Amino acid sequence: MNVQDIQTLYAYNSWANRRVVDACRPLTADVFARNVGNSFGSVKDTLAHIAWAEWLWLERWHHRSPKRSALPEASDLSGIEHVLNDVDRRRQEFIHDLTDDRLEVRIGYENIKGEHWEYPLGHMLQHVVNHSTYHRGQVITMLRQLGANAVSTDFLLYFDEA
Repeated sequence: MNVQDIQTLYAYNSWANRRVVDACRPLTADVFARNVGNSFGSVKDTLAHIAWAEWLWLERWHHRSPKRSALPEASDLSGIEHVLNDVDRRRQEFIHDLTDDRLEVRIGYENIKGEHWEYPLGHMLQHVVNHSTYHRGQVITMLRQLGANAVSTDFLLYFDEA
């Protein structure tokens, strides 16, 4: 894994987040918040979780360990989109300054439960994209369950469309 690989993963991640947010635009507020029995219940709560997790990890890369378990500003699609865009912008600044050597540096943080963890930055960066990909897949399944139009966020499709 090198910085170029990380840049590619995060370009994909941004593209996939935008596709999923765009696919949710036609949903009514009621459908967006409807509990369909997934990990986080609804499309809204799953997208809010993605936004929160991407925010949280960016904070950790800056050596901060926030204890917030949610972002109140991510309470509707517009708020979620705002958080994702803000995190994306700040994360791109962070990634722009990376070197391959920094990917090996271990970063410690305290999780919400107060437990200490430490990993190489490169592994953390990979983890976030993997985490968001997993939950975007859940959102796509929920969209199908709700009778909405689902989109593909396959990694190779990103290259086809780029």
